[in-house]
Amino acid sequence: MWYLKVDTLLLMLAAAVLFAAASTICMRLRPGFKLTPWLLVLDLGLLLYVDWQLAVFYVCYTALSYLLVLAIGAVKRGRKFWFVLFCLLDVAPFFYVRGAAFVPALPNFLVLVGFAYNMLKAVDAVFYVYYTGEKIPVLTYANYLLFFPVLTAGPIFRYRDFLKAYNAPKALTAQTVETSVKRLILGLFKKLVLAAFLMKALNRVLQMSSHFYVSGALALLSYVILYVDLSGYSDIAIAVGSFMGIPVPENFKQPWTAASFTQFWRKWHVTLSDFIREHIFVVVSGKRLNKWISALIGLITMLVMSLWHEFSLLSLCTGFYMGAVLALENLLGLTTVDKRRTPKALYVFRCLVVIGLFSVNAMFFTMSGSQLVQAIRGFFRL
Repeated sequence: MWYLKVDTLLLMLAAAVLFAAASTICMRLRPGFKLTPWLLVLDLGLLLYVDWQLAVFYVCYTALSYLLVLAIGAVKRGRKFWFVLFCLLDVAPFFYVRGAAFVPALPNFLVLVGFAYNMLKAVDAVFYVYYTGEKIPVLTYANYLLFFPVLTAGPIFRYRDFLKAYNAPKALTAQTVETSVKRLILGLFKKLVLAAFLMKALNRVLQMSSHFYVSGALALLSYVILYVDLSGYSDIAIAVGSFMGIPVPENFKQPWTAASFTQFWRKWHVTLSDFIREHIFVVVSGKRLNKWISALIGLITMLVMSLWHEFSLLSLCTGFYMGAVLALENLLGLTTVDKRRTPKALYVFRCLVVIGLFSVNAMFFTMSGSQLVQAIRGFFRL
């Protein structure tokens, strides 16, 4: 993530402080006056500082995707067809770049830092206009798409949530400053210290002989590494957004307390899980689903999430693995667990099962192919 570079991080924090201070002063001198439209200046300035090509790409993409937002609000006939087409056009650059990695003949000229997250926001804007019929002002849309705390690695902001915060930003208080600074320090500690330390520990364990207890340690280390790395990103984004008066949605909600994978995906990478559930399967959301259809949807959801991260055979395998577990859970009727009515020992056991199964999945993200094969073989050696 580019804003973990010291100079970029300092610039981002300086921009956040400047905006927060100016916004608070304006709110006190002129109640009802909002500085949020001026966020765009900071967004573009930061992008230009990081990479002018990235800035040019996002300016062009913002303009073109906004035309799609206008178009879906204007069309009267064949709206469903145009709706699907516009959503596909929003994600076209993503598939082009991923495809270029497999087809050397395709020129790879796009700079797409953070695009995997931002294309979903563009799609959400099309959804918003299609289902509500409301118009999105161009300045609001540009600020929504380029809001810099979440630009590179999420969390994924839904337009309706952003609009609510954008129209009524919270004034800066001493309590907000304290909470935001603590959250920022926590995020940086997770990402720069804890994740790096755990990766060194993982590499040390990888040098040990393959046995089931070694593979178990590798799996648990992979789970923790993935958690501190991803949640550290989210902590930084949430801290900066909160400081600026625009609350960013939580992305991790103590996933180790989930007693089923259905509950787990409502606690891990929450905004991505919610996006896929609300957008990709919106067509079947109004229908009554039997357990077989629910199982199929669970499988497809996991495949989509994995391929969203990366187009590779390894990602396909992780998606199928997680999808198969989720599908089996649906078929067996184990999707929900009432903590109050479930014996504590059974509830803890189910949480440990979820942690164990996901830890195996986490290994796909922390090891090379040969290391992964060696670790999996170790599970079958005493």
